Amino acid sequence: MIKHEQVRRLLVRAERARKHLMQPHFTRIGLTFGQGHARILDVLMTRDHITQKELSDLCHMDVTTMSRSLDRLEESGYLVREKDPGCRRSYLICLTKEGFAEAQKVRQVLKMVDDVIWEGLEQDEMEAFCAVMEKICENLEQCDFKFDEKET
Repeated sequence: MIKHEQVRRLLVRAERARKHLMQPHFTRIGLTFGQGHARILDVLMTRDHITQKELSDLCHMDVTTMSRSLDRLEESGYLVREKDPGCRRSYLICLTKEGFAEAQKVRQVLKMVDDVIWEGLEQDEMEAFCAVMEKICENLEQCDFKFDEKET
């Protein structure tokens, strides 16, 4: 019988193993690991010319972390911020030619990780796993539990 904490421990173990696998590859191609740089480049490769808020939502990152990461990627020459013609106060985030090339390297690493994750698993197993993970994510995202300060 599975104990409740086993799921939490397996999620942490999987995330740790995934990071351990990806980190040297992203470091080798010149990206700071753990700052969301790879995620940002990957999303922009699919959806370029989007607002910082849209990018933040697609990357599941808070706006402050996103802002710092965009500054670093802009300094590296991988993206630019262009005035949004539809809103005077807003900018659109766009990949540069160098950023697109870097995003292609990111995609290669992510494909390798996907291949490792899928190894030995059938389509129906991954579909069942993804359905369960969707439920877990929804549970976590919808939870508004707060500790009573008197109890802690």
